[in-house]
Amino acid sequence: MGIGDVPFAMASAEGGDASTGGAAAPAGPDGEPVYDEETEHVPGSFLESLPQFFVFPLILVITLTVIYVLLRALAGAETRSADELITEVRSMPESHARWQSLHSLADGLQRQRITLDGVSAATLAGFYEDLRDDGPMVRQFALNILAFKQDPALTPLALGALDDEDRDVRLGALYALTQLADPSAIDALAAVVASGRDHEEGFLAVGALARVDTPAARDAVASALGAGDSILHRNAVLVLAKSGDARGVALLPALLVRARYDEDSTLVSDPTLDEASAQIVRGIVTDEFLINACRAAEALGDPTLVGPLQALRTDDPSPKVRSAALNALHTLGADA
Repeated sequence: MGIGDVPFAMASAEGGDASTGGAAAPAGPDGEPVYDEETEHVPGSFLESLPQFFVFPLILVITLTVIYVLLRALAGAETRSADELITEVRSMPESHARWQSLHSLADGLQRQRITLDGVSAATLAGFYEDLRDDGPMVRQFALNILAFKQDPALTPLALGALDDEDRDVRLGALYALTQLADPSAIDALAAVVASGRDHEEGFLAVGALARVDTPAARDAVASALGAGDSILHRNAVLVLAKSGDARGVALLPALLVRARYDEDSTLVSDPTLDEASAQIVRGIVTDEFLINACRAAEALGDPTLVGPLQALRTDDPSPKVRSAALNALHTLGADA
């Protein structure tokens, strides 16, 4: 079973107090029972398009969301075609103006108001080359736009940006590779994971490898198992377990036990947070991992996971985690 074809909302979690026991659940449009009462999304975030069962650090999610909201305030309401905006960007003499026009283009693509259907990969490649020597923000947005074309011909441009001196540009390149899902990028993505250079880069690289979902890609993801970065390790477990890889399946039960997160001193490592804030972040990140571990268990369909799922369903303090556990138990036929 692959994971690259599963829609993904990075910071979403179904809520509600799943305390219905064995009662009949409400049915969705397809007639299947629905236990989750609420879905929360990071508005407009590119993280929605990453593979499911992958947990991003909360701080990165918040940062990207704030940046997105601020940038939207700068964008006009007028909708223009992709060709018009590309031409406008190329004609702008100042980097700041190009950046705003690039944002308008990225925003229109994100909201599906415009498409790149009529724009060739060659045109986009030339467009990116025109902006290669511009500022980091412009290069990052240009890479973001390339991702919407999802043409393997654009993969070399994103790969070339993995060595950019600017961290945000490298993150933009990894996002583009996540969307391109091109097997030719596996070696470069594996190198990013192995380097341990940057937490967020490692997370995005694992997400991109998950989208490719070939044996070679799974081997690269497995290289993160046992990493000193516990978040990266757990993400690798989720990715591998969802694809049915034995290396992830064997480690999934540990991700279904809340106490294992309480013992992890590396789960929140931001030195700028005071103790109270760190505890809040720890709780949210732990909930996200438990929820996604429940979803991975549900997709895997392994009856040996019923025990830890029932423990979460009965005892976990988070309604969202209990709801996710109940969904998994229902799929496994053990929700009575």
